[in-house]
Amino acid sequence: MKEIYIMLTQSGTLVAKSIKLYTRAKYNHVSIGIDSQMRIFYSFARRVRYFPLIGGFITEIVDEGLFKKYCDCECIVYSITVDRAVYKKFRMLLDKYIKNSKKYKYNLLGFFCVVFNIPFEFKYRNTCAEFAAKMLHEAGIYTFNKRFSLVRPDEFSKIPQLKVIFEGKIKELAELKK
Repeated sequence: MKEIYIMLTQSGTLVAKSIKLYTRAKYNHVSIGIDSQMRIFYSFARRVRYFPLIGGFITEIVDEGLFKKYCDCECIVYSITVDRAVYKKFRMLLDKYIKNSKKYKYNLLGFFCVVFNIPFEFKYRNTCAEFAAKMLHEAGIYTFNKRFSLVRPDEFSKIPQLKVIFEGKIKELAELKK
């Protein structure tokens, strides 16, 4: 058996604070990973630290980049246990994104359309939740009963069989693994 990790965060960026005003959710960003040290995660978000409009597939490291700047941001990390075949499929899907990371962009229009419950999908564009929902679905782990582009980060906490591994500040998570 293997573990897949889902991390929900709420950073202190202006964009994150604005999203929180609308959603009223505790967490408004989702990342996924396979690193048992819970240090490396993958998502769709900004690629340029000070310019949120340029985004795409990114690697997030809990003690680097935006997480280092916003080290007091709240996070929760869940794990879900899967068999080796499902893990292998998940890993294969993730590797496709990693190897072709520059091809993938952030679905900015889809980000705004979710507010109006209008699905808006592109082949090579995703929001953070859209990407994570696709990964879980395509690997056979979990399927939301809606279009991928309408899934919101706060909905991931409702997935059955999730175990809370950590909850607290991102800097505490980073310290745990040193």
